[in-house]
Formats: sequence, C-alpha cells, structure tokens
Amino acid sequence: MKELAKDPSSFVISDVKTLFSNDSICILHFRFLGKNGFGAMQTSLCEYIYLVDDFNTEEEKRLEAVINLDNKENKSVLDDAHRYYNEKLFEPPRVSAMSDEDRKAWNIYFAAWMYVSNKGRYVGKDKYDINDW
Repeated sequence: MKELAKDPSSFVISDVKTLFSNDSICILHFRFLGKNGFGAMQTSLCEYIYLVDDFNTEEEKRLEAVINLDNKENKSVLDDAHRYYNEKLFEPPRVSAMSDEDRKAWNIYFAAWMYVSNKGRYVGKDKYDINDW
C-alpha cells in the first residue's frame, strides 16, 4: 500500500476484515486513509487479493491486486464469484461434481484469478517484466 500512497508517511490502514482465505487465496477488506494528490486526507474502502497461481503453469506464481471499492466502476471479486456460482458459469465438469462448499471456493478463486491476471501484479514487482516469460 505504501507504493500506492501519494504520501507514504501519511497513510493508515484500519478495519481489516478477512472475507475469504484458504491455502491458495486471501481476500481482505480494509479502510485506507492517506493524503490525496491535493494534500487533503482521503479514505477509501479497498479489497486486497493475494493469490497463489498454479492454474495453468508448472510453477506457482504469487499475484496480488488492490481494488478501490469506493470507485463506482469497481466491484468486489466476490460479487463476480457469486454470479459465476449461481449461474454455473465457467464450471468444468469436475467443478460441477464438487461439494457445494468446494464449488463456492473454486468460483471465488476463479473470479479472483481472472482479476489479478488482468489487473494485478506479481508479488514483489511493481511492473510487468517480459523476461518473466
């Protein structure tokens, strides 16, 4: 979060809640308070996603993303996961055969993976590096 802050010395994180966590993913909601570009203090509700990606690779990668939920254009990946689960979107046959709890977890993982794959980054890296191919 320090990397995203306009003034890293001014920011405070509060009200941290774990919404979902297992051995492959962790989704947190929290309040982020810090100075904006004009120097005024601003607060935002954010979602942090940490994901271990072993989806289509031989070695696992760790990805992360932050979503500003106060921006009306953004929504939680849990909203997408809920829709995927209810409409049985993107479910291969092996997922349809899972227990209800495992199906929910898979849909959460898949929705989060879709988001961090498109808008996230590798943990510890601030930009995409073609040498990672």
